[in-house]
Amino acid sequence: MKNALLKLTFCLVFLISSAGIAQALNKKSLTSELGKTEGISLDAKQKSSFDKANNDLVTGLFDIDKKKLPQADRDSKIDGLFDKRDKSLSSSLGADKYTDVKKKTDKNIKQLKRKVKLAKLVL
Repeated sequence: MKNALLKLTFCLVFLISSAGIAQALNKKSLTSELGKTEGISLDAKQKSSFDKANNDLVTGLFDIDKKKLPQADRDSKIDGLFDKRDKSLSSSLGADKYTDVKKKTDKNIKQLKRKVKLAKLVL
């Protein structure tokens, strides 16, 4: 009896934590998280390119979320979208500025990518 109760408790905690992660990922919060430049200053043109790359990524993520894909395919497409964002930023910001931004934001982007893979997104 105790074993069954313990398993039920773990399942309940998992479901609640998964729902909490999913609720935290809406378009506004996702765009905000991606938009953090961690103290790197960008001029107007670079900021515009940065915002466009982030908006394209968020749109792509929500498009993937609407499809019923197996987890491996979904994860692969998510990785592809983040890679596409990196290429876009690299070409629009230039190698030096992109390297600076990547160094400062890499940890945050990795955590965000992990959250996106674990949770269904909410609109």
